[in-house]
Amino acid sequence: MSEQHQDPVPANPQADAIDATSAVEFFLAGARDAGMRHVCISPGSRSTPLAIAALRTAGLSTSIHLDERVSAFVALGRAAATGRPVGLICTSGTAAANFLPAVAEASLSHVPLIVMTADRPPEHQAWGVGQTFEQPGLYHRQVRHEFAMPVGGDGGENHAHRTGWRAVSTAVEQSGPVHINWPFRLSLEPGQGPQDIAPVFDERVPLRPFADPTEVESLTELLSNAENPVIIAGPQTLGPDANHTRSADAAERLCAAAYAAGVPILADALSGLRGPGRNALIAYPALATERADVDSLAADLVIHVGQTPTAKRIRLWWESLSATHVLIDPRSQWHDPSHLATHRFRSTPVALLAAALDDLTIAPDHLERWVTAGTTTARICAETRSASPTLDEPGIVAALSDHTTGDDLIVASSSMPVRDIDTYLPTDSAVQVYANRGVNGIDGVISTAAGIASARTAGGDRGRTFVLIGDVALIHDTGGVLDAARNGTRLTIVVPNNDGGGIFSFLPARNALDTETFDRLFQTPHGATFEFLASYPGVRHLFTDDLDATLADLDATSAGEAVTIIEIATSSTERAGAHDALIARIRT
Repeated sequence: MSEQHQDPVPANPQADAIDATSAVEFFLAGARDAGMRHVCISPGSRSTPLAIAALRTAGLSTSIHLDERVSAFVALGRAAATGRPVGLICTSGTAAANFLPAVAEASLSHVPLIVMTADRPPEHQAWGVGQTFEQPGLYHRQVRHEFAMPVGGDGGENHAHRTGWRAVSTAVEQSGPVHINWPFRLSLEPGQGPQDIAPVFDERVPLRPFADPTEVESLTELLSNAENPVIIAGPQTLGPDANHTRSADAAERLCAAAYAAGVPILADALSGLRGPGRNALIAYPALATERADVDSLAADLVIHVGQTPTAKRIRLWWESLSATHVLIDPRSQWHDPSHLATHRFRSTPVALLAAALDDLTIAPDHLERWVTAGTTTARICAETRSASPTLDEPGIVAALSDHTTGDDLIVASSSMPVRDIDTYLPTDSAVQVYANRGVNGIDGVISTAAGIASARTAGGDRGRTFVLIGDVALIHDTGGVLDAARNGTRLTIVVPNNDGGGIFSFLPARNALDTETFDRLFQTPHGATFEFLASYPGVRHLFTDDLDATLADLDATSAGEAVTIIEIATSSTERAGAHDALIARIRT
């Protein structure tokens, strides 16, 4: 649970005050010692000591971003991609408020961020001074801890260094954002040369995967007494955390153990489990649960790992069962939206499940029934897609799957794109998938992808970063497109443009209201295409109705532009009707 109180740290009367920039250098050296390596900066006046210190501190890289909302989502993406905390710097006033959407996402997605906001000194507060409002408590329960720093360098170098180390340690150990609010007085210019601050602490080593023996024994007993167990693997089953780079090995280990035991896995596209050769996974898991012969797909033990699944159908399916529900919850997230959990375990999921599944054999026809349901569903989807006269969202996902490899990554916007990826991306697809599913907002998607892409490039990863995003979400983050192009961040953005938000066509209100009323309340037609973005340096734009051919051409050519936008005209009305027809065919 987040700590709701501030942590005011008065100036130490025994400490020698130093200039503001030097104090921040000692703070950032402490943050570096604890594992932070990058800082995203939005230019401002009051934050001058923070920005100069970040540039001076050895061991830190920096990037400059057009605005605070973009910067915060870039930092979120970098931290999610690397498992390392990333710093954020902004000036005082509403600049800090623009960090809030990304801070909230980081909180619920358990991504470590170090949020450094410059502030006005106490004598400016509540006296009508411009660009001033009450910043302590700004992020409330969305941060794990908040440090109210002494003005400028009043706390001295030792306090600054230890606070930086403590802030990063808190963000890592509690998996979330930490806020440092730092007031500065004039003058803001640096008072002395750069500090040469040698590391004091060893970098924190991630905890090893661990399975409590008593929990292994308890889960083994539950599995032994079950006839039809099923594992539901939601988003972030394997991260993000500092072990993210070893997730492929963890996925292989868990899937091999489940297959040997005969236990099917319904793996969310964001779980980290999907990939070639993982035979325990069920193809098209959300649609497979729509089968009319659902009794043959019943389960008496549901083991839920990771966050709540993207597909609502999975939740509706498990709510229909008379089953024991196990929640494996090492981070105390309590992802139990149906309030059905009868057992809760705290061990690392892969270690616990692999140990409990060892030497266990479920009736072989149990897994076979699920595999048949998945493959049948996959065949129906493929036949329906090939019969479609136009390129629609299932076809877009299929094309992305065909033209990506295990080195590539797809960042999916919330709303329909992440649902389309989860529903239609084959379980044997090697491509990695990421989405902001903490708060499920559609803002900052491009900026998040840019953060992921830049972190991967800095780490020597040559894989491509694709973004599947709706037209409304792209409008929300056009600044992110320009920022990515400005920084030379390579992105391929695929945008099905249905002129105003297709997800609302799936609401029950679509059938409850007349067309005119529904369109007025839920449709947001904008009449825009995105070719205007190609007028900016580093951006190119393509229209297509043949994504396979377009992606094949991209594979064969190297564009000079950093950002490529591929736009596809689609219809939300046709999409909803086609989806309903597909579900009906699967059920029959």
